[in-house]
Amino acid sequence: MIKFKVTSTITAVIAFTLCLVLILIPEVLFMLFHIDENSSAIFMARRAAMLFLGISVFSWFGRNAKHSESRQAICLSLSISMFALAFLGSAEYLRGYAGIGILLAVITEATLAYMYFKIWFRCKNTE
Repeated sequence: MIKFKVTSTITAVIAFTLCLVLILIPEVLFMLFHIDENSSAIFMARRAAMLFLGISVFSWFGRNAKHSESRQAICLSLSISMFALAFLGSAEYLRGYAGIGILLAVITEATLAYMYFKIWFRCKNTE
C-alpha cells in the first residue's frame, strides 16, 4: 500500500533538490534535457526553483496530515500536476525540443502522479 507520508517525503526531497539545482547550477538541467542555455532560460529556471521550493515545503510539512478533505485535494492536485508535467515532457521530447534526459523527469513525474492518484482513489470514499 502506498503511504501518503512516504510519497510526500519523496516529493519534498526531489522538489528541494530541484530547487537547489535550478538556483545554483541550472546548467546541469539544460545539459540533461539538451536545451539551450541563455539568459531567458536561466531567468525561468530560477523562477521555477521558487515553485519547487514551495512544493518541497508544502510536501514536507504536510507529510503527517491525516486523511481529510484537504489531504485529498493535495493528492488530486499533485497527481494532476505531475501527470501534466509528464505529458508535457513527453510531448516536448517527441517534438524535438528536449533531449533524452527529459525521460528521467517524465518517469519521476509519472511515478509520483500515480502514487498520489492511488492514495486519492483509495481514500476518496472514506470519512
